[in-house]
Amino acid sequence: MARGDEAWAEDIISAVADIRADTAGMDLATFSAKPVIVRSVLYSIAVIGGAAKNISPEFKAAHPDIPWRAIAGTRDRIVHEYFRTNTRRIWDVDDIDALENALRKPTNRPPSAP
Repeated sequence: MARGDEAWAEDIISAVADIRADTAGMDLATFSAKPVIVRSVLYSIAVIGGAAKNISPEFKAAHPDIPWRAIAGTRDRIVHEYFRTNTRRIWDVDDIDALENALRKPTNRPPSAP
């Protein structure tokens, strides 16, 4: 069974929640000193990018304010250029609030595709 846009959007929202939970109360120094947390956040960002790649062109067109290509590109850099991962850059990923808000708007959630 194919997954619809709603399922992919839920994956993104869930990964954003994971990032928030994993990094609650941390600053960059604390984050950088915890490799398990860094890997968890990297995984969550990869999930967000993977889900973004699978969202339909129609959904993306209806949400031009979401930087779909940049999100997918970040995922690709993490997965394919993991050896260049910069903890500071990962910490500075700050679009998750706007991304979650855009996906949570009830009028922006199309029904799942069959």
